[in-house]
Amino acid sequence: MEQDERDYRSFRSGDQSGFERLVLRYKDGLIQFINRYVRDLYQSEDLAQDVFVEVLLHPERYREGTSFKTYIYTIGHHRAVDYIRKNARLTYVGAYEENAAAGQQAVLVQEEALLEEKLIKEEEKRMLYRAIGKLKEEYGNALYLVDFAGLSYADAAKVLKKSEGQMKILIYRARRKLKQKIEEENGEGN
Repeated sequence: MEQDERDYRSFRSGDQSGFERLVLRYKDGLIQFINRYVRDLYQSEDLAQDVFVEVLLHPERYREGTSFKTYIYTIGHHRAVDYIRKNARLTYVGAYEENAAAGQQAVLVQEEALLEEKLIKEEEKRMLYRAIGKLKEEYGNALYLVDFAGLSYADAAKVLKKSEGQMKILIYRARRKLKQKIEEENGEGN
């Protein structure tokens, strides 16, 4: 957070490299977060770009001392919801499985043990993404913000407009439900 504040102050004083560092630090995670809502990677990239344009055009809106990451994820959340409303998309479909498949690329590894380990990890990741995709939207978003984007419960609560207590309960329930879904997929739920 300290680095974010330094980069933001640098940007506010006219140094564009501060802004560029913030964009590079957060653009990929923001795109993935927005993609959970709109389920269109190109549109997610455009919406994330809109978030950074808003920060660029209205630097006075960010309050120093608060998390820059939370600030842009909140804007991203609003942009995604607005996009969905404008395009009459009322149903949410998780993009975890799609993201896992996109990340799966053929990699030549000389040692067979490393290749086998990688394949096992990728399969576990796909299984996790499928299970998360089967959760309620609220659970999936909460898990993404806390476990994948690395936001604190308090910051994730701000993004999803919940109290910190509600967020703790939501994460607890989401993790419990996720465990149940994974066990069902593995045939352990019988």
